[in-house]
Amino acid sequence: MRSIRSRRCCLVATCILLLAASAEANLITNGSFENENGFVPDAFSTMILNLGSTTMTGWTVSADQLAWIHVGTVWGLSAQDGNYFLDLTAYPAGPPFGAVTQSIATVPGQQYLLSFELGSYTQRWGGPPVSITASAGATSQTFTVSTTSTASTWTPFAMLFTASSANTTVSLVGAAGFEYIGLDNVNVDLASEEPVPEPGTSVLCLAGFGLLVLKNRMRRARRG
Repeated sequence: MRSIRSRRCCLVATCILLLAASAEANLITNGSFENENGFVPDAFSTMILNLGSTTMTGWTVSADQLAWIHVGTVWGLSAQDGNYFLDLTAYPAGPPFGAVTQSIATVPGQQYLLSFELGSYTQRWGGPPVSITASAGATSQTFTVSTTSTASTWTPFAMLFTASSANTTVSLVGAAGFEYIGLDNVNVDLASEEPVPEPGTSVLCLAGFGLLVLKNRMRRARRG
């Protein structure tokens, strides 16, 4: 009986640990650009940030100027997460495009996953292609939307990288587009070596834990 109880407890503990591991904190500060401190909109609910600007919490503007936008503008664009997002083209059409960079704390040799959402609305604002080049340390990759969009559209992308130092610079720069290259919901998480449990598995784990608690309470009631 003790061995059975022990195995059950181990199973429950493993499930709880797996659930906790699947909810790693984002290492990026202000990844969805929702911290509105310093946001001073123009008549179009848009703020242009010039090269070198650090107005946006956690981020430095590089490469060229960009637009920090609040939803509900005349542009017909939506945010992917929250109420704010970026347009790496700013107001001028065509290149050069803007970029954002941020330095994060990392562990040398540890693998991480950089993910973000790329915004496009090609029928109204040009393209395809619409592209962003993502860089993290020595790893760099260009991600492209090659399809025509008839509304504000967000496409998720992700890139694995391995840290080589205690600090890694993450950069996302516009690579192709015309009048709109959207960016939102930037995340950097630890790349788990264990597979993330399926939703059904998580539910079963929690259900099993609940049944064990209920059974123990019933036993105590009988003894009382």
